[in-house]
Parts: sequence; C-alpha cells; structure tokens
Amino acid sequence: MTVYCHSILSLQEVDEYSSLRGQTTPLTVRGKIISLVNRNGDWINIEVAESRKSNNGIAARHWRLGWDVKQLSPPATLLPQIGEHWQFQVRPRAFPSVLNQGGFNQQRYLLAQHITVKGSVISAVREQTADDWRASLLTHLAPILNRFNNGDILLALVMGERVYIDEQRWRQLRQSGTGHLVAISGLHLSVVALWLYGLSRFAFTRLWPTTGRRNLLVAQLLALAAAAVYAWLAGFGIPVQRALLMLLALILVNLSMRAVSVWERWLWAMAVVLLLDPLAPLSGGFWLSFIALALILWEWQRPRLSSDESWQRRFFHWFRQFWRIQWRLCLGLTLVQALLFGGISLHSFWINLLLVPWFSLVAIPLALMALLFWGCFSVLNFPDNFALIPWHLADWALLPANVLWQLSDHLPGSWVLLPWSLTLSLLFLLAAVLVWYWRPFSTYLWLPLLLSLPAVLQLGQWSSVLHSKGWQVHVLDVGQGLAVVVQQGPHALLFDTGASFPSGYSYAEQVVLPFLAAQGIWQLDYLLVSHGDNDHAGGAQAIMQTFPATQLITDVKGLPAYTDCRPKQWHWHALTLTILGPATAAAGNDGSCVLRVSDGQHVVLLPGDIELPGEVALLRRAISLTADILLAPHHGSRTSSTADFVAAVRPIWVVYPAGLGNRWQFPKPEVQARYRKLNSYQLVTGEQGQLSFVINDQGIEVYPYRKRIFPYWYNRLFGFGNTGNPE
Repeated sequence: MTVYCHSILSLQEVDEYSSLRGQTTPLTVRGKIISLVNRNGDWINIEVAESRKSNNGIAARHWRLGWDVKQLSPPATLLPQIGEHWQFQVRPRAFPSVLNQGGFNQQRYLLAQHITVKGSVISAVREQTADDWRASLLTHLAPILNRFNNGDILLALVMGERVYIDEQRWRQLRQSGTGHLVAISGLHLSVVALWLYGLSRFAFTRLWPTTGRRNLLVAQLLALAAAAVYAWLAGFGIPVQRALLMLLALILVNLSMRAVSVWERWLWAMAVVLLLDPLAPLSGGFWLSFIALALILWEWQRPRLSSDESWQRRFFHWFRQFWRIQWRLCLGLTLVQALLFGGISLHSFWINLLLVPWFSLVAIPLALMALLFWGCFSVLNFPDNFALIPWHLADWALLPANVLWQLSDHLPGSWVLLPWSLTLSLLFLLAAVLVWYWRPFSTYLWLPLLLSLPAVLQLGQWSSVLHSKGWQVHVLDVGQGLAVVVQQGPHALLFDTGASFPSGYSYAEQVVLPFLAAQGIWQLDYLLVSHGDNDHAGGAQAIMQTFPATQLITDVKGLPAYTDCRPKQWHWHALTLTILGPATAAAGNDGSCVLRVSDGQHVVLLPGDIELPGEVALLRRAISLTADILLAPHHGSRTSSTADFVAAVRPIWVVYPAGLGNRWQFPKPEVQARYRKLNSYQLVTGEQGQLSFVINDQGIEVYPYRKRIFPYWYNRLFGFGNTGNPE
C-alpha cells in the first residue's frame, strides 16, 4: 500500500508542490485529454494525463483542470476533444477540498480516480489531433446521437461519455436513484459478459456439442473479451478498470478447475482489485460493486433444478431467482447509497426494480447492438437513413425510462437527506434481519438483538432523550465564504449560507443542507443573512425553499425578512440572542448584521464582514464585546480586526472563515499577529475543515473536522497547488 501510494501520489513531490504555494508563476503541462468531465456554458472541466515531464520537473500525473474555453481564439475551431494532445499554461490550485460532516468528500473522490493535481488553464495550444480509434469514433458518433431525444443517455451507455447529459437530466437521475444506470460500471460489464456467455454457450451446445469443458471455457473467454472491448469503448476509466479486474478474477478462478465456493470467488475478485489498485476502497463504486456482487452470489449459491425438470418449472424457478436478486439489490444498494452519499430517494427502490431489469435485458443490449450495426452499415456505405435505424430502436427502448425520469420531477420525497446515525442504525437493523433469517430461534438470538440496539437508541434520540446537554457552534468550511450553525439539540440557527455560482453549484445545497441532515436537524428556527455579498447570501433562496417556516433576519433587499438587523435582544430556548448592529441599514460590508450568542456564561460573537467603520461604531456604543469565540471580521482582512476591536473582544478562540490558498491571502499576517499577542487560539476553516465548538457548563471544546478524521490519511492537507481561488 505504501509503495503504491508513493508511486501514484509521489509523496516526495508533495514538498515540491508545497513550494508553489504563494507563487503565481504558471506551469507548463503537456498532455492528452482523457475525459471531458462536465461542461457548463463556456466553462469545462477536463482530465488530462501528462505525456511527459513538464518544465517544473515533476513526474507526469493526472490533472483535473478547469478551463474557460471562451479564451480560445477562435473558439469554434479549437474546442477541445477527447484524445487530443495540448500544451497548457496552468495555475495550480489547492488540492484539498472543503470538508464537512455529511458533505461530499471531493478530495477522497479525486484520489480514488488517481487525480493528484488540480489547476486552472490560463492558455492552451493544441499540439496534436486525436490519435486513437476511440476518440475518432466518439467524434463521429456524438453529433449523430445528438439528433435523438435520448442521445445523451445512449452515448453514456455505449462509450461512457456523460458530458452531454444536462443538469435537468442529472437532477432526474438523482431523484430517481438511477444515476448508476448511465455510469458504466460492474453492472454494464456484467450484462455484456452474461449476454455473450449465454448466447455463445447456447450456440456452441447446439452447433458444436462436446462432453468436455471446451464450450464452457470458450464461452467464458468470449464473454471476457466482450467485456474488455466494452471497457475500451468506455475509455478504461478507473471504475471501469476495477469492474473489469473483478470480472477477470471471477472468470480465472472459474477456469482454474478448483472446487471454489462462490464466496471464495468473491474474495479472490476483491483481492485482485485491491492488489492492483489499493486506492479502490476510497471509491463509493468499489463498495457498491462488491456488495451488489455479494447479493447476487447469495442467491446464486442456491441449488439449481436439474435438466430433467419441465421447462415450466425451470422457468418459474429462474423467474423467482431473478426476482429475489432484483429486490435484494435494490434494497441493499439503497441503504449503501444512503451511507455513502448521506441520503436516499424515496422512489429509488421501485424505480430501480423496474429499470434495472429493463436496462439489463433490453436497453444496454440494444444500445450496443445499435453501435455494432451502425458501424457495419457505415463501413459498407449504406444510406444514412438506413444506418440510423438501429439507433432509433435503441432510442425507443429508453422511452419507459424517460417517462419514469420525468415522473420523478413531480413526486414528493425525490431526495431525502438522512442523519448519519439513522443510516448506520438501519444498516445494523438489516444485519439483524439477515442473521435472524439465517439462524432463527438459534442459540445466537443475542446477536440480532444486539444489532437492533442502535435502532432502538436512535428512536430514543429522536425523542430528545439522548441529546447532549449544552449547545454547539459549527463553522462550516464553505471556501471563501461564511456559514455558521448554532445548534441546541434538534433546534438550529443559521448565520449566512455560503456562496452560489452561475454553474449551479451552491454551498447551501452541497454543504449546509447535508450538514443539517447529518445532525438530525429537520427544522431551522432562524436564518440570519448578514449582508448581500454572494459569499454570505448566495444560498439564501435554497435554504428558504427547504425550510419555508424559518424566520429570516436580514437587511438584504429582495429577501422576505421576518425582522431587520436593528439592535434587539430575545431568548431562544437556553440562549440569549442579541443583534448589536448596525444601528441603521447600510449597504456593503459595514452593513453586516452583528450577532452575539450567549448562555449567560459563554459568548460567541459573529460580526460578519464589518471593517474599520463598523468596528468603530460598535466600540462607540460602549457595549460589552467580550467573547470566548470570535469569527474574525471579513475573513481576516487587514481592513478589519483593528487593535482596539481585538482588545475589546479578547477572544479565546478566533476563527477565520477563509478558503485554503485563497486569492486574497486571508487571513493577513498582521491580523494574526494582533490576536497572537492576546494568546488567542487561531483556526482557519480552509485548513481544519468544519470547526465544531461544544459548549456546556464544563467549558468549551473544539473539534476540527479534518483532524477528527485524520486517521484516514487521504483527508490530510496535501501540499499540491498554490494560491488559486478554491471556487
């Protein structure tokens, strides 16, 4: 494992990349475009494999590059394509991602894909056109499939390219829990292998009968070859490589002529994948694939009917076996997805119950047959209308799926975020049911009872019996922005929401809402938006849509405020909330709401983005500003945290809500020096991730989220990148 990680990550080079932090000199990267990850207008994200050493002296790696292609001139003739070789001028970006409880761990995801460097393209020159068959095939096929209603799905099924799937379609796939059907993985390779294995064995048995194992071996090798060709069509991405390795291991064990149980085969397949790619467990697809395989093998190990049985009995046995596999797959993978992604679609079970067999038996085979016949017809110079007939059939085969996807737009509960503890307790409960199923009324009755205990305790937590005493302040890691959750048991106040972007990305949706769900917070009592800057108010609409009953406190125009930010005080359960200013509504940073939260013993001060004038206004009011925890005004800018303000607050902890390697270099050294004179503990969300302060009668404890999960090495702060804006 250590040797492999050194070879992939080149840990010795981490220090070399660390030396890039703070410099703005671009790097020259020459490489091949191996994937167009996504596209939004003129902005695209691509994956590039360095073809040789660049002038920075660092070994070739896989880069994830963000690229504003409108910089190209002229853009119509130079749009990048898969398989092309380009020379890029790149500004490396900070590799570590935002890290919050319940949120998406992009850092782990990228490492699982063997992507170890990120950057932004400054300029680019195409050096060589696509030089492989797959890229040429994709170039010819993409415009043809764009004519069809479901052409984006067809291209994803036959070649693994999902860049043409728009945001509306992705939303429908998420809502229905069927995104896995359009991402080529173990399911797709298994479908191809099983179809070719069944057809070839049927043909050999009737046309080339033998009493030996010859036909069985040839059929299995043909199935493996078909899966390999399909993997090549899909671009041999990391998930596809793992699926092919798993299938290869299963077939090789089967060909070994050893008496091997189905579970030994499963373990051999896992061992081969882990041996060749020790980073595989970082990927959610690894767990989904092997759990799905385990559920299939669980049913497959049942005794089969002999060939002497009637065809009706054999068909009924086969259908019952198929049905058991399907419902177990749908139920088991739904729970695993909830554990991996923090939520479920309430309709994913029944929709997958319909679509997984349909894709396995109809959609995927027809799509690949359409590709095969279209290729043959094109080579033989058939008329275009005739060559497109197979694609029309494949497009029609996706109509039932399209109906269900569109239906998901109108169904309630399309995506429900779940607390981590609830999901975990449900998995333990499922394990208890399985143990009871295998050994009912046995001497091991204590085991299912023990496994059911987390679910019982979870019910107690819902009744607020097990909620910890005291209260918590969670400063979320939202890049160069601000979002703070003040929590009392199931009750919460949200101070600011983080930014949103034209691409559709919103920290409110990707960080804040998953965090609230992970904490078991189903109702937000207050939403306070300090001022109108995007990095503070960008997600306000998303929060209000999710919590329409929340009471909004803000001076921002255009938001339906419950109350304004004039100085006032009120009690909220065990806490006292005090708005200290501004005395009059004002635009800009100094118009920020300033909130003081106190339990009578401990104080938290949230001043938003106030600068020198705002701090002076607070000091002139002769009010107590002393606080145990201070959110540094304006992210640690030199225009804030003046000496008088710092002396008046005298915080024990200072938190800088600043992105790692942000372009403004916050927090500023001179600001940090002022707090250092008071011996204040200083924390930066971009470095520590989410910061949680647990406050009770015994005092205050702080839990940096990155440190809490630091035993998982992939969450550490790698030294890639420099001072590019993390957004």
